[in-house]
Amino acid sequence: MIWCIAALILFVLEMFSGTFYLLVISASLMSAGLAEWLLQTSNNINILIASAFSIIGIIIVRLWQKQHPRENKAKASDNPDYGQTVVLTQPLTDDLWQVHYRGTTWQARFTQPTSAKAGDSAQIISHNGNILNIISQASTTTQE
Repeated sequence: MIWCIAALILFVLEMFSGTFYLLVISASLMSAGLAEWLLQTSNNINILIASAFSIIGIIIVRLWQKQHPRENKAKASDNPDYGQTVVLTQPLTDDLWQVHYRGTTWQARFTQPTSAKAGDSAQIISHNGNILNIISQASTTTQE
């Protein structure tokens, strides 16, 4: 019974974190609780069951995360900023640019190599956190 209670507590905590790891561990603890209830297994066996399922689940989550990076690639219709024009103000470190958009400065990164300079325009195609992903205006006219 303690396994199921621990699984429920972790499940509720997962609702606040959103990382999937607590969900995997919660499911592992629930599987140990079900094994104890249905098969009357010992605590040592339950620990092995929970550990094995946790390790397997965490590996699966990590592989999924590598295949599906968190970069937000929503359609242009989902975000009104996508497709909008920004003005490059100055280059920063790590291939970042400072851009002017919506009356303030943002950080942006070109998704394709470009020979842009300050004063040029670019188009927003997505974002990664608070960094805008942009392409040069010359690229957008050749793609259309």
